Amino acid sequence: MSPESIQILTAAVLGVVGSLAVYRLARVRRLSFRYAVGWLTLCGIGMFAGIAAPILEPLARSLKVSPAVVIALGAVVLLVAICIQLSISISGLQEQNRQLTEHLAHLRLEMEEKISELGK
Repeated sequence: MSPESIQILTAAVLGVVGSLAVYRLARVRRLSFRYAVGWLTLCGIGMFAGIAAPILEPLARSLKVSPAVVIALGAVVLLVAICIQLSISISGLQEQNRQLTEHLAHLRLEMEEKISELGK
């Protein structure tokens, strides 16, 4: 087997294993659909990295880098996009948590006031 064939086979196997793991997480609702799509896309990049190298050769040559660098840059851009989406989601959850905490504090204060009025 040639080194290129081993590289393609390794990328394909790792991509399939990663895709199955992401599918399983999405299926049991441990991973939301929008994140599953991003991670599946990343697994797809990995699966077809070895096959896509010859296709990316002209672009890589124009950038004066290897096709592997072009593939890696694409993967990094996708990872950054996923991280930005995660940050947006976490920020939204933190805001909801803050609002709920404030609302709970107001309700507790109202309840204590009513209890003290009943005690008089």
